[in-house]
Amino acid sequence: MSVVQSLLSQLRQGSLGQWYATKSPTDRLVIKIVAGLTLASVVYTGLWKPVSDYAADQQARYVTELTLSEWVALNQSALRNSTRQPSQGSSTAPALIPSITNAANQNRLKLDRLQPDSDGGVNITLQEQRFDHVLKWLTLLETKQGLSVERLSIDRGDKASRVSGQVKLVN
Repeated sequence: MSVVQSLLSQLRQGSLGQWYATKSPTDRLVIKIVAGLTLASVVYTGLWKPVSDYAADQQARYVTELTLSEWVALNQSALRNSTRQPSQGSSTAPALIPSITNAANQNRLKLDRLQPDSDGGVNITLQEQRFDHVLKWLTLLETKQGLSVERLSIDRGDKASRVSGQVKLVN
């Protein structure tokens, strides 16, 4: 406790402490309120907000990984059969998924949901992604991978230059 008392003593004897002592009680109250609000905003922007954003990003990543894990579990036998036997024009959706996710990783996109469709396409859901990254990703898939966008629905996101939407890609 002596260290804290010595720091307070030095603060009171310093120029800031002397300036504070000359203020009226109402001015002191205002100074305390402003200092408290400033401290609260620093704590919020420096600690709380980054931790909260990180937690939200990790939750979204968890949901994406869980969806993929569930899809793999549901289609485990079909995946085993497809690795043993060469594909004979059946469903091309499992072959599309790695190229779609690789292109998304190259463009720093987080795909919330990938769902193969019965006609060989893949339905993809995006949440709060940068618009320019989505366009680059779709361009990459069309030019380099030879995929086509069959259906596209994009809505403006909550933040500037962010979009959410659904895409159906086919080979």
